[in-house]
Amino acid sequence: MASPQGPRPWLLIVLVGLGLSGVGLAVYSQTAGKPDPAGAGVQTSDEVLQAAYTDLCETHSLAGGDVEEARRQFYGRVHSPLHDIARKAEEADRAVAARMLEAKSDVERSFNTSAPADATMAALDRLLTRTAEALNSIEVTTSGCKST
Repeated sequence: MASPQGPRPWLLIVLVGLGLSGVGLAVYSQTAGKPDPAGAGVQTSDEVLQAAYTDLCETHSLAGGDVEEARRQFYGRVHSPLHDIARKAEEADRAVAARMLEAKSDVERSFNTSAPADATMAALDRLLTRTAEALNSIEVTTSGCKST
């Protein structure tokens, strides 16, 4: 009896199948239970969105005296929720969401390039206005920023 040269075809098929199912399981375990990156189906309460606006107000106040602390607060507490606001606003009015994201980019640029404080304050002023418009488009009320 002659022995086949090389692996048996059915054995190769089984090994490849096991490898692919292992990869599928690894991908599933890494993504299961996480919201999809586009944010579809992610629910963010009005209170969370209002808190983001309040934190943005505080960031603006901080920038008047300590731009570096304002930068830390912006990236630590404000930046991510602004994406949630824009995502929800986009469903109501894409143009409003786009203007808000553009204003957010201006603030990021100011912080990342160590722009003069007055330029950073002006960028934050625009972002506050655009964020309020975005929140208004999704019928989330803000009380505005309190003066300090």
